[in-house]
Amino acid sequence: MSSVSRRSFLKSSGLVAAAASIPSFASSPRVHAAENNKIKIAWIGCGGRGNGAIRQALNADPNTELYAVADAFEKRAYDAVQGVTDTHGEDRVNCKDRIFHDLNGYRDAIDCLDDGDVVVLTTPQGFRPITFEYAATHKKRINIFAEKPLGVDIPGLKRLAAANEVAKQKGIQVGVGLNNRHYFRTEETVNAIRDGKLGDVLTTWVYRLQGPHMLNLHEGYTDLQNEISNIFCFDWTSGGFIVDALIHNIDICCWSMDDYPIAAFGSGGRICNKHDQGQRRMQDQLIDCGAIEFIFKDGRRMNLHTRTIPNCWGMFQANVQGTKGCAQVGEGVGDPAIYEGTEMRDVRNRKILWKPESESNDSYQTEHNLLFDAIRNNKPWNEVQYAIDATRTAILGRTAMETGDYVTMDDVMNSTRELVPNIDDLRLDSPSPAARDENGNYEIGEPGVTKLV
Repeated sequence: MSSVSRRSFLKSSGLVAAAASIPSFASSPRVHAAENNKIKIAWIGCGGRGNGAIRQALNADPNTELYAVADAFEKRAYDAVQGVTDTHGEDRVNCKDRIFHDLNGYRDAIDCLDDGDVVVLTTPQGFRPITFEYAATHKKRINIFAEKPLGVDIPGLKRLAAANEVAKQKGIQVGVGLNNRHYFRTEETVNAIRDGKLGDVLTTWVYRLQGPHMLNLHEGYTDLQNEISNIFCFDWTSGGFIVDALIHNIDICCWSMDDYPIAAFGSGGRICNKHDQGQRRMQDQLIDCGAIEFIFKDGRRMNLHTRTIPNCWGMFQANVQGTKGCAQVGEGVGDPAIYEGTEMRDVRNRKILWKPESESNDSYQTEHNLLFDAIRNNKPWNEVQYAIDATRTAILGRTAMETGDYVTMDDVMNSTRELVPNIDDLRLDSPSPAARDENGNYEIGEPGVTKLV
């Protein structure tokens, strides 16, 4: 489908309804069509996480090859291919004539694949819905690995959810980059919490207190090109700090509580105008503080605290408090455990009530191992729903923080706000979609001023 016909199809009939007319492939063998049973991989987005993900995808199955690549920047695409060639050898890289660039190169790369092949989606998060949709609704059956989060706004998230209904009807296997779900010791700890080892779960806490992401502006780049090169500092590329940087521990806390919040309130934004190295913060949209309280239907709470100010005390974890003690778990925690009492800073002298017995593992690698095992052995595999739930929860928190309002999940799910309303037509030479004020400074959410749309 062309970009225009895809959008018309989505708006006029809805991909969910269209999925009903697609024959189910769920019971069909999905042995790869190539005579040598080789799985070809298209890699979309050659940034830092992408460089890890493509290596993990190649390591997950010895009979795979990097077959097509797309990135916004031509040089970065070629440099990334050379890096993979250096680590995996020329026999695993077969994309010399299939390296594409600009913001629509993902279509060309995905078009190179055949039934049963895999696309690895590691672009800036603002592009996740359109790249996922293109792969899921392709005339071929393309399996998908999509990095988290799955979108930056609710319209994009709904678009991806609709495309995933098509993916399920086609029997596509889909993995998502919430890798902490596949750290064996975290999984065992969450199961122990849900089995009562912590007693009744009372509340959960999400912490990420660290220094700021630093801008690396390139001379000669347009605003849009610099934003794509500094994705963690801009809302339309990453979803903002709450959505991108805290989604893992938001997901783990909700997983532990076996539920998702129905409302939230909070505040946050920017209180420091400068980096520690003297750059003015108005050159980006990175918040430097935020506090959010999420409310569940049974009255329990999940509290979130974040700060990106240099030279301050740091903390990075999820904490689950129950009637028998507290658990430290999640991203930022080496090995999780359940401790006596409620202190969550220094646990070295605290009594351990329970700890997991699972072996340690590389969860980034495990998530790819599981996906490729499902592809090879014709197992159902689709991790999208809990990733959608985690993403919408993070967007709920961001919205409550930016507006300063008490915001319900229904309010958020009815939002029509798009951070990139022209995402389908965006090109590398397009104007930036990021809003600026009359002085040329990037706009950020301001409690009491910003409104839910």
